[in-house]
Amino acid sequence: MRLPLLYRRRWWLLYLPIAALIVSAIALAATVWKPLPPRMLTFGVGPAESSYLRLAQVYASRLERMGIAVEIVTNPRPQDALERLMRPGDPVDAAFAQGLYARDARDVQALAAVGHEIVWVFARQDIAAMSQLRGARIAAAAAGSSNRLAAELLLAHLRIKPSEVSFDPLVGDSAIQALAEGRVQAVVHVATGESVTAATLARLDGVHLLAVERTGALSAREPRLRPLVIPQGSIELRSDIPGGDIPAVATQTQLLVRPGLHPALQRVLLDVAGEVHSVTGFLERQGQFPTTRGLDFPASEVAMQTSLGARPWLETLLPYRTAQLAELLLYAVLPLCLGGLLLAQRVPRFIEWRVNGALQHFYGELKFLEADMTRIATNDPIALRWVVTRLDALEQQVSTMDLPDRYADRWYTLRAHLVDARERLLRLRAR
Repeated sequence: MRLPLLYRRRWWLLYLPIAALIVSAIALAATVWKPLPPRMLTFGVGPAESSYLRLAQVYASRLERMGIAVEIVTNPRPQDALERLMRPGDPVDAAFAQGLYARDARDVQALAAVGHEIVWVFARQDIAAMSQLRGARIAAAAAGSSNRLAAELLLAHLRIKPSEVSFDPLVGDSAIQALAEGRVQAVVHVATGESVTAATLARLDGVHLLAVERTGALSAREPRLRPLVIPQGSIELRSDIPGGDIPAVATQTQLLVRPGLHPALQRVLLDVAGEVHSVTGFLERQGQFPTTRGLDFPASEVAMQTSLGARPWLETLLPYRTAQLAELLLYAVLPLCLGGLLLAQRVPRFIEWRVNGALQHFYGELKFLEADMTRIATNDPIALRWVVTRLDALEQQVSTMDLPDRYADRWYTLRAHLVDARERLLRLRAR
């Protein structure tokens, strides 16, 4: 490319490509390297009357105050939300699940355990211990549910085979009615300490809460179940329900997300969990939840880093959405713009380098020509005609060379050196 064309069109040929490169790099950083978190989060929950739905609504109200829209998707069964979270391409981003489902779960990550859910075992008065459930009819929801999983684990702990009992897929009000009418002898129900179903079952005439035998041995074999004691009068203090401390087991409720969820959304979910679950409850102590200890599902790397106090410093100073924008500007946009500015500052030097290269080429040719001029004049004077031809061609190239105006002085200097060389050649020929 001719130098004047490069110089006159430097904005299109040099500056514009640099600007396009910087804009492309910023777009790539904003979409791949450090993308902004999505403005919407989808929560998967169980049936419309489930406690997880109410909990998701609490999360939604707090997240929406931070500028994050939340869509809550209900499902027919409690475990459907976890199944959708494991399904690739499903829009569900987060869900609550009990640790009982952890064995069959895949491609999900736990942010924190947010509470306990007790395995309630209610039976009619003629059944005094769980070992007497052999041959009984038990209401434990449908196969694959947490109620059925807990019932099977408890029966296996007591060496009672599934074929030695009969399961009815009843839950909630239908299970309460079946136990009250004697159509089932026991009900296994996994729920929190504030469960309305558990409180109703505890108040039924002829029904009592069974103790789980050897809870320590059970939890040692099955880490998804943890031993605890239901205190006397904890369900209803005035009526003294239950009438004594009852050994029981519980499973942890855990906040789950899909692995690809944006780290900033994971951190803001942990912040909301800290606000919602840090208060005391039926069995929870102040500050016990949320926690990353004893998770049944694989822990998220973001959750582990946050639990150790490692998080972007901008999120500790600025609101959620402002912190994400500031982080993108500070770590991506600003360095790329500075790099583009440095490149733009190198453009004049690049043009000067091209001009220097062109001039040095002619000076090199002139140097070789002068060396040949001295040697030929001494050894073969007739060959000076060939030197004259080379000098004419060199002068012709220089005279037609079109440099930018700012380099005119150097062009004239080169022409003066060529004139000096011609005068020297003429003196050698005259000699």
